[in-house]
Amino acid sequence: MNIKNKLILLSALLFFACSNEFYNSKLNKSQNYIKVQNIKSDNKISSLIEPYDKIIYQYMKDTLCYSKYDLTKNVPESTIGNFVTDLCLHYADADICIMNKGGLRTEIYQGYVTREKIYELMPFENELVILEINKETFKLLIDYIINRSGEPFSGMNIKSFKNETKVHINDTMHIDNYFANSTKIKILTSDYLANGGDNMNFFKKIEKKKLNLKLRDVIIDYCSQIDTIKVTLDERIIINHE
Repeated sequence: MNIKNKLILLSALLFFACSNEFYNSKLNKSQNYIKVQNIKSDNKISSLIEPYDKIIYQYMKDTLCYSKYDLTKNVPESTIGNFVTDLCLHYADADICIMNKGGLRTEIYQGYVTREKIYELMPFENELVILEINKETFKLLIDYIINRSGEPFSGMNIKSFKNETKVHINDTMHIDNYFANSTKIKILTSDYLANGGDNMNFFKKIEKKKLNLKLRDVIIDYCSQIDTIKVTLDERIIINHE
């Protein structure tokens, strides 16, 4: 049985047995309250859970890599956002990766990075998808990023001032020049955002190309292949409307 199946089995068992204690709730309709009754632990369930619990504990505590710096949240740009979106582009044929601040649930501090920490960072079962969007939808995406004071992205830079916004792909090609040669641009994102999550409604009607890769698994795989995380702020987005 692989680790994933063991996690599923343990989750099912823990649904019925928490801290090796069973609880039975009974509703007293006449008095309209719930009476919680403690029932003796089931030794068979406890003995079944124990070996899986140890395996999963060791699995989650595995060290994947080391981080030289604190990877934190911030706006308009963040080290944790740069880290995740940059690494995602290694796993797909896409021009730009866009994620959302709220989807990255924690920060990674200087020191050893465990598998458990990545589960805390990305606890959801979000999968990576590619969208091919036109210039009009791309403009809506840029406006969205600016209006939210920045969101994690990779593959472009945005300089937004009071009277002008400039966007370059891969730091070199102006977006107008890109669309002069191509009608679509490939966006890598999560299925949650692709389906309009976090108010990215402009993605809803666009065809999604599934990669069958979970975002969390991609982060874990990347971390397991490197010794040290090295990421800095590179001014990929500047917003100044004063």
